[in-house]
Amino acid sequence: MNKLGLIAGNRNFPLLFSSKAKKKNPSLKIIAVAVKGETSSGLSRLVDKIYWVSIGRLQELIDIFLKEEIKTLVMAGQISPFRIFRDSSSWDGLMQKVVQACPDFRPHGIFTEIIKEIEKHGLKFISSITYLEEDLAKSGINNGVASDASLAKELDYVVSLVRKIVDLDIGQTVVFKDKAIVAVEALEGTDNTIKRAYGICGKGFTVIKLARKDQDLRFDVPVVGLNTIKLLGKLKAKVLVLEKDKTLILDKEKVLSLACKANIPIVGV
Repeated sequence: MNKLGLIAGNRNFPLLFSSKAKKKNPSLKIIAVAVKGETSSGLSRLVDKIYWVSIGRLQELIDIFLKEEIKTLVMAGQISPFRIFRDSSSWDGLMQKVVQACPDFRPHGIFTEIIKEIEKHGLKFISSITYLEEDLAKSGINNGVASDASLAKELDYVVSLVRKIVDLDIGQTVVFKDKAIVAVEALEGTDNTIKRAYGICGKGFTVIKLARKDQDLRFDVPVVGLNTIKLLGKLKAKVLVLEKDKTLILDKEKVLSLACKANIPIVGV
């Protein structure tokens, strides 16, 4: 593969992907389609060519990749969930058709249908964590912060509950305190879920972010970054638990260091 199409969402994920892909495969040409109002302008320095499209312009996106003779695609970065409800007026006819075919408005269902539509044109998606293996959460303590036997026992109990919740495709993040569920993520995102939980239970809570049993890593990778760790430190969280080998840690060295300074273990399960 010497040419790759990138559908770029928000935050640092598209930048990290492009940087690592180029480092590991210097001959790779990356053609990016970026979303106006979502994607960082800094991506233009890391790819060979970039096109900017409005949210929901699915036919335009497909036409760009076909014109560029792309065969392989990757998605990196989230599209803010509120756009599903607030920006539909800009959708083209193809996007409206795809969404109308979805049984519900869960992001998983919508993006599954979008991928199916795009692949009808001879394009093929690869996993979003291609080239990013070293940036994933690993098994056990990731940042060297000591934990005790009581924490391990607590996690044995709560992780099994979280897996059941996550597999229902409600949200990837669940917050516990004293083995009680305090907050379950909906469409508001990880950080807002954590803030909501803190408002209920105060400091000393456990945050667990897992992947579903059928997680589609072509478009739905659990991600944590510096902002989440800063928030956990500020609110005095007890521990952060992540799905090993499936959760992407953006700015991983900085994240692990900051969590260490805040005395918050990052545990891969």
